[in-house]
Amino acid sequence: MKHKRRNIFIVIMLILFLGLADKSLTAQFNVVEYSDGKRFRDHVVFYPQHQDDEVLWGVSAITNAIKECGADNVYIVLVSDGSGVNVFMKNPRFWGLSRKEKEELRNNEFKAALYELGIKDKNILILADKDKKEGTHYELMEETILKFEKELGSVTHIAHHYKYDDHIMHRKNGETLKKLSDEHKVNDARYFMKPAYVKNIPEDKREYYKSETDMDRERARKSLDQYKIVDEKNQKLGIGYVSAHSYFDHLYRDSNYTSILSVY
Repeated sequence: MKHKRRNIFIVIMLILFLGLADKSLTAQFNVVEYSDGKRFRDHVVFYPQHQDDEVLWGVSAITNAIKECGADNVYIVLVSDGSGVNVFMKNPRFWGLSRKEKEELRNNEFKAALYELGIKDKNILILADKDKKEGTHYELMEETILKFEKELGSVTHIAHHYKYDDHIMHRKNGETLKKLSDEHKVNDARYFMKPAYVKNIPEDKREYYKSETDMDRERARKSLDQYKIVDEKNQKLGIGYVSAHSYFDHLYRDSNYTSILSVY
């Protein structure tokens, strides 16, 4: 009996030792655990169509990408100038503004949100500023995707879903990436999912990203707030929140600010 008890004691101590060793290695190498999301490649590029899309559909995916890959290797490419949002047409305050003035107001919120998330200025690309024409910039988006793929090699590209989205510009955005993926010109393509459409994606093709630490939750909340704050002095007028308040409120109610991506 004594011999049996001694063996049980040795097994328990061994389990405890291995558990502590595993925690020590996790801390030493800063291993990040994810909720059902597979690992990103060495570099991650997000392609929001409009200002605020990056936080509404990818806020926790962005913070997880920064943790996994480092801030130097996470990029945000804004595809549209965002000047066509309904707020500009419905609110007399904005009547008479030029397209560029509207874009600047939206970009004030956009850049402030990305700052809170830890995205570096040098990693923010605004296609409307690079393109010489107004309107959509899908051709330049395609060129940008291929440029990243060629120069960085190991890249995860994240755009809007090409089918399951109720916004035509979002779908066109996703179609641009899906086409290149189908042509095997990019190796890792994933897509933002709006909550209402998640049911259309097979469970094994969904990835869930959450903000599960106090620091990550604070970053997520502050980034969302940048689209809600009215700060006349700094030309921040809460345009994002007014234009999509129901989506913002959905995230505010989610303590983990969940982002869902599709690999399908």
